[in-house]
Amino acid sequence: MDLLIAVAQQTSTSNSPVWLAPLLGGAGALVGGSLTSTVAWRVLSDTKKARRRAEEKEATEIITIALLEVRQIYCNTDVGSGPAPEPFRFWTDYLESKFGGSEAALMRLHNDALHKRVTSSLDLLVWGAHDSRLLYETRSTARAVANHAHDDAMACLGAYTRNEPWPDATKAWKDADGQLQWQFEQERRATEGE
Repeated sequence: MDLLIAVAQQTSTSNSPVWLAPLLGGAGALVGGSLTSTVAWRVLSDTKKARRRAEEKEATEIITIALLEVRQIYCNTDVGSGPAPEPFRFWTDYLESKFGGSEAALMRLHNDALHKRVTSSLDLLVWGAHDSRLLYETRSTARAVANHAHDDAMACLGAYTRNEPWPDATKAWKDADGQLQWQFEQERRATEGE
């Protein structure tokens, strides 16, 4: 770059052609403009990444708070047996209300695999942990299914927040999730008349 400036500043009495100075000036402007554009693009890209990361961090915090609240519900009550807390008619409605903000937060997670896995854990907490068919098929208790679902979601969200690989799903979680997904598919087929 300094060479370009030095050549461009030569007086017109030198042996260089007259057109060389404007050409070198234009080349310098092009190089300078390209560097400025590159830096501006880089700053914009870094800003977008930072904003996206902040949104995902906020989303994971919202989901984590809801998970901790639902864990307390499972620890303090016998979820699924007896009537649901007032004013809810069903336990699923009550539990879904606790995860209300989490559904919107899940949409802000840009990692599809994480989104799917956490959604599966939330489904287990809302639907599966007190579903008698799932419990029978997996030979498990409601509290055990809820604990596996809660632990899996928390481990995945924590690892994602720390930029670490997530842990493998446990066999108990896979069994419960597989059974619940199978039941969902059977309900869908029955609804659609397949």
